[in-house]
Amino acid sequence: MKRLTIALLLAACSTSTLAEDINLAALGLKAVDKKGCHLSDGRVEASTLNLMTAAYDEPGLSHDSVIRVITKAIEAGCDIDEPDQIGVSPLNAAILYNQPELVSLFFRHGANAKTKMVSPKASINGLDACGFLNLLEAKEKARDKIWKLLPGCKKKTQ
Repeated sequence: MKRLTIALLLAACSTSTLAEDINLAALGLKAVDKKGCHLSDGRVEASTLNLMTAAYDEPGLSHDSVIRVITKAIEAGCDIDEPDQIGVSPLNAAILYNQPELVSLFFRHGANAKTKMVSPKASINGLDACGFLNLLEAKEKARDKIWKLLPGCKKKTQ
């Protein structure tokens, strides 16, 4: 898993000199667009922003490295609100993984907390970031820092 995560990190840096020295094909990965917004292993394609959000707490990767990759992807024009296959945007992924630093980063770059998820999963379909946070809060009360970052979002009482 660590090798795959590091390979994804390098693939996301496709414009950096470090990545130019790496043969991504040998690792079975490639950026599928010129901006580096999507990566593929030939079977599955995924958003660089969502992959890096998932990799943020991966052992062996520094938070700074992941933030640099995310920032480069955003600066290259990658869609900050693009959902993954189940409808989770990078902002919602950062909420899910309890990563307040990334929630702040996505907000600074214009992530939309009001966008409703379109998902095959009935439990999250139609939820915006606040609704998603409330759903997660009902299962695990450990996101106090994230509550403070979502403007106008109120905890639902149970």
